[in-house]
Amino acid sequence: MPTITDPDAGFDLPIDLAGAVAAAQREAAMEPIAIRDDGEDPGFDGEDAHLTDSDASLWQDRAVALDAAMAVTVGEPGWTVEVLADAAKANAMIAWTEYREIGAMHTYLATFGKPEPSARGVRMLDIEMQCAARIAMSQGLSQRQAEKWLSEAIAMRDRLPQVGRQLRDSAITPRQFRLIVSRTELIDDQDWAPQVDVAIAAVLARRSGAGAWSTKRLSDMVDRIIFRHDPDSVRRRREKAKENRTAWILSGSDGMATVGATMTAENAVIAYSAMVTLANLVCPADTRSPDARSSDALFALLSGTAFECDCGQPDCPATIPEPDALAAWLRAREDAAVVKGRVLVHVIADQATVDGRNDEPAFMDGHGVISAAHLRDLLTRGDSTVRPLNPESADVSLPTHRPSDAYRPSTALDTFVRSRDGYCTMPGCDQPAWRCDVDHVTEYDHDNPSTGGQTTPDGLAAKCRMHHNLKTFADDWLDDQYRDRDGRLVSEVVSPEGIRFSGPAETNQDLFPHWQPSPGATRHHLHKNRHRKVHPSGAATASAPNTLDDDPNAKPTAGDDSPRNRPTTAIHPSDPGRAQPCALALS
Repeated sequence: MPTITDPDAGFDLPIDLAGAVAAAQREAAMEPIAIRDDGEDPGFDGEDAHLTDSDASLWQDRAVALDAAMAVTVGEPGWTVEVLADAAKANAMIAWTEYREIGAMHTYLATFGKPEPSARGVRMLDIEMQCAARIAMSQGLSQRQAEKWLSEAIAMRDRLPQVGRQLRDSAITPRQFRLIVSRTELIDDQDWAPQVDVAIAAVLARRSGAGAWSTKRLSDMVDRIIFRHDPDSVRRRREKAKENRTAWILSGSDGMATVGATMTAENAVIAYSAMVTLANLVCPADTRSPDARSSDALFALLSGTAFECDCGQPDCPATIPEPDALAAWLRAREDAAVVKGRVLVHVIADQATVDGRNDEPAFMDGHGVISAAHLRDLLTRGDSTVRPLNPESADVSLPTHRPSDAYRPSTALDTFVRSRDGYCTMPGCDQPAWRCDVDHVTEYDHDNPSTGGQTTPDGLAAKCRMHHNLKTFADDWLDDQYRDRDGRLVSEVVSPEGIRFSGPAETNQDLFPHWQPSPGATRHHLHKNRHRKVHPSGAATASAPNTLDDDPNAKPTAGDDSPRNRPTTAIHPSDPGRAQPCALALS
């Protein structure tokens, strides 16, 4: 039986390894199925009707590898990671085969079948409905789930054949393929749709490895390609989406429910920031999880009721505004943040896009890639401020670190690193960069700073608090960041067993390619002599002293000056001959 986790997110069927291999071998030996090819057939011809010899061979190779891995259970992390990789390859090809065969069945029914007429008010019994009915009845699925599976198969056949090959070759997982399908739904019937398919597939092939594509980075890559092909249609779709914004409530299980709303990305980021700000006002003894606190804070904001710390202490040190003063308190805090140079929403764009000289996409922290039209809408807001990220004059040179402390980056460098990385740089993590810490990738040598761990763009990376703590306090977790032969900044993570995980497949270097310098290849050395040192300020840092926080376990408060809340309004120097990037701040 298939396992359904989310009707809208697709599903994964269990692997019948022996049956799959046998079926592949049988199909490879069969004569091609004779599907009519008289010029009127819209689908596959005889050459596409069964698995090719190369497909069957690939099936067998993956089956043998997985079979060997399944023969013994070791539990050693390196072995387990290899088994997961072999299973993922087999699972990807099984998913490709399922999509391929479902698409072929749809072609067959569209060629030979006939839609049935239906009475007034009754759903049309079209080919898609009847095709999905066969899938649903054979797999124990609802009609809706089967129709979604069918739509994905048709998308692979008609809209994304090259991306489908990347699924077959295990460059992506079935879940990632479904994400690409959903992000490209609106390009059907566009004459440039094949170009988008080829462009996405080329990126996946060039930067292969499903583990390097987090959900947000994959979405951003697809959006970036689409936005550049047809900015006008993107603008029209966004206008329609704004008109259709709504709110809803969904009943859940165990007496719970979900409240949601659609709104512009910038309003969502601002609303989320207000919720998190209120949730973080509790004292350290509050017993709720961060998620539970956020849920309670959201209810308090929407209902106008009190939000309280649940520590139960009579002398609780938390200071939380009363409901009637909460809105004014939040606004006052935001105004104070603006005075101090802090912002609520960070948007990065080319100056030429801001000026209307091109339609290149931009990037909104906490959301992802946005269109040029969306950016220009933001520019009309009264609470937006545009600041250049690099100076217009070639004579301007800003420091990379604070004058009094070479360990801590300047606000200019801090801004640049967050803008470049977009999210936490650990594989799979989508924590927005302005909610992250800025970390020295290579251990900073406080005794002799010139020997390692430089406070430079290539020496720093954004890391969420959880992954920052993992690297800092867990034994022998290391990361590396270096430039490849093309001058591209790449990263990787090394586990205590020596397993190497590729870093993000893309960062905002790909959205703003002119930010990339072009030096020769470089590589940092992974330091393994991890020990405890004392920062010159007197604050102790554990393991590799590459945390930019005095206390990585500290919960941010409304008034702290941790890296995630440090002012980020300075500019970063770059080649003035290239396109001028700028930051748009909403407050």
